[in-house]
Amino acid sequence: MKYTTLLFDLDDTLLDFGKAEDNAITLLLEKYGLPASEENKRLYSGINQSKWDALAKGEITRKELFATRFPDYFAALGVDIDGDTANAEYISLLGQGHFLLDGALETCRQLSEKYSMYIITNGAKKAQEGRLAGSPLMQYFDGVFISEEIGFDKPKKEYFDFVYSHIPEKDKSKTLVIGDSLASDIAGAVGYGVDCCWVNRGEEKPTKANYTVKKVADLLLIL
Repeated sequence: MKYTTLLFDLDDTLLDFGKAEDNAITLLLEKYGLPASEENKRLYSGINQSKWDALAKGEITRKELFATRFPDYFAALGVDIDGDTANAEYISLLGQGHFLLDGALETCRQLSEKYSMYIITNGAKKAQEGRLAGSPLMQYFDGVFISEEIGFDKPKKEYFDFVYSHIPEKDKSKTLVIGDSLASDIAGAVGYGVDCCWVNRGEEKPTKANYTVKKVADLLLIL
């Protein structure tokens, strides 16, 4: 067996982040008496994603991401609402969104019989802990590495240094990173010298990933 250890991203690899985000922003907008229209939700999603992309490139810090996304969003909507309060409320609501992607649970169950498995995620600590606590995934995993706790984000070398210092397997050639983000999961693995599998949901982009699948269940065809 080539690998002993699998490192799984969480959002849009095992859990449906889009659905969780849609649910959280809908509830937040309704709380503030704002229209939960598709246009308003798409606007937030675009601003939020641009912040996470900037974080992955090292252009902003996590603190700046959380401090600016809602002020920028409310400014775009033309409303005066405290961004820090809204961010805290949103993270709490996001933590309720533990929607499994199709086939994720059964795939994890089967793979856990042969591999040591860990979750590696850049998401907010409170949100990710809430989502994992509400899902049945954790019975198949040996641990979780949340970047907010570590102090470094994927794709930084320091993030992976921390992970490898806390897992039994030290041989990079015997681990596989699985994730949907080219900027954080795949770039991080390639930069660290670890094999990786890109969960590609239809993007037309070149990749240095060792494997590419359309959904996490397709891992059973590789491993």
